[in-house]
Amino acid sequence: MGQSDIIAYFGFTGPIEPGGVGRLAAALNSAVNEGVETVHLAFSSNGGYVADGVYLYNHIRALPLRLAIYNTGSVGSIAVSVFLAAEERYCSVHSMFMIHPTTMGHSDGMSARRLQSTLDAALADDDRTDNILRERSRIPAAVLASRRHSEIHIAPSEACDYGMVDAIREFSLPKGHQIVQI
Repeated sequence: MGQSDIIAYFGFTGPIEPGGVGRLAAALNSAVNEGVETVHLAFSSNGGYVADGVYLYNHIRALPLRLAIYNTGSVGSIAVSVFLAAEERYCSVHSMFMIHPTTMGHSDGMSARRLQSTLDAALADDDRTDNILRERSRIPAAVLASRRHSEIHIAPSEACDYGMVDAIREFSLPKGHQIVQI
C-alpha cells in the first residue's frame, strides 16, 4: 500500500442473498468507479444461497481492487467462500468460522425425480464450495471431508493455521475516516 492509496471502509452484516449481495457488489463497484484502490471490509454473515455466494466470490476476484476483509463476528457457510475471495484476510480474536454440507429445502410432497434433482444440485454446490475452500486456503482434507457430513467450527487460531486468515487482527477505523454500512 503506497502513501497515495485511496482507501474506503465498509461494513456488512447479513445473509448472502440477492439483496445483500447486490448492495455489496454495488458498493465495491462504486469504489472502483471512484478510483478507490483499497477497501477495508468489516464482514459478518452466517451464509445464505450458494449461487449468490459464488457470484460474489467471482465478482470480488475480478475487481481491480485490493480488498482487506475482517471477520468481525461470525462467517459461516457460503459466506466463508465470499470471505476467501479477498487477498488480505483477518479475523477478530472473538470471531468464528463455520463450514457445513449444503442443505436442501423441505422434501414434503416431492416426487422421487424432484428429490433426486435437489440432491444432485446440493452435491454440486458442495463440490463448488470445496473447490473454493481448497484453492484459497489450506484447510486439511480431513476437515473438508468432515464438513460434507456435519458443521465444522473453526476458531481464529485454526483459521490462521488453515490459511483462511493472514492474522488475528481487529478491524479498526482510523480516526477521521468514514465507514459506510452496506
